[in-house]
Amino acid sequence: MYKTLTCLAAAAGLSLALAAHATAAADATPKATDLLFEGKHIASISPGTELLYKFVRKPSNEQVLGPGYTDDIKVKVESDGAPGKKNVLVEMFTGERAKDPNRITDMDGNPMLVVYLDTALGHFRLLAGGDPAYLKNKFSSSFTKPDAKVEPIKISYKGGDVDGYRVTVSPFASDPARSKMRGFETSTFSISLSDKIPGHFAQMIANYTNSQKDAPTLEERMTLDGVGDVK
Repeated sequence: MYKTLTCLAAAAGLSLALAAHATAAADATPKATDLLFEGKHIASISPGTELLYKFVRKPSNEQVLGPGYTDDIKVKVESDGAPGKKNVLVEMFTGERAKDPNRITDMDGNPMLVVYLDTALGHFRLLAGGDPAYLKNKFSSSFTKPDAKVEPIKISYKGGDVDGYRVTVSPFASDPARSKMRGFETSTFSISLSDKIPGHFAQMIANYTNSQKDAPTLEERMTLDGVGDVK
């Protein structure tokens, strides 16, 4: 009996230790807001550095959603700004699709985050309709809520693997007005990043799925040059 109780106690102790370890590991996972909005993504990047992102648009039906294409987005760190800050130039797309270059002073976060969020929200509104202010509030607040999923991942970068995180949100899946969103309320948005990669942001995906049968879908992704598999 004593031997049995000893074994049970040891097993219970092991279970508690494993549970504590699991809790500590869970607590070690950073919050989405810390990764995305508090990180100093470009503070250590030397002036003259250019971050090149490949933008890929893949519609399931080009007749309905317009053509797919691939284009470039460039973030140039032009000079040092205030202490710990950089002055940057953002050039989005080329040729007929090119937008006016945007110079931003005293940045420490990567402006690609704003490019991605603005693009994703704008394209969601075109697909789903709705009030811009309402959608913007729901979209931006989804990254601050507990259901913003943060998971550890491996990112292939220039031939090697680095540790990182993927942040994923589905801002409109349970929205009270989801029935008015033309089936696009199931859309998901994910951002993969690592502090081992220049600018931190490796890949950003907007996956405009649709809950209606045979409805068109759209995927748009922005991937840093040199980034391969994200898993």
